[in-house]
Amino acid sequence: MQLVAGILLLAAILALSEWLKISAGWTVPAPVLAIVLLVIILLMRGAVPTGLRRVSAVLLRHMALFFIPALVAMVGLLDVLQENIWPLLLIIIVSTVVPLWLTAFIFDRLAPRLDDEGRQ
Repeated sequence: MQLVAGILLLAAILALSEWLKISAGWTVPAPVLAIVLLVIILLMRGAVPTGLRRVSAVLLRHMALFFIPALVAMVGLLDVLQENIWPLLLIIIVSTVVPLWLTAFIFDRLAPRLDDEGRQ
């Protein structure tokens, strides 16, 4: 029964976010709004309900299945991908390297310094 309650909670939050998106005229995708709403609700509650925890465990265990529709779409649009391969590769490389470098830079500036023996 807790599993059903977790699924219903996720469905209700997604429906609420879809309603918010449409009624407010926002261009933000409903799943993104749902994640924000879920985080706010969980922060206010202070704990994750058991049903939601169980549903999340099942969904995370099978997350690879969620990529299948995107891969099928990519195969269907293979000609478009081939036409735009170089700009796409540049975007992928830049959007990976720049955040990694920036994260390392910030960590290097903010992390406490250690001496040779690993003490501060």
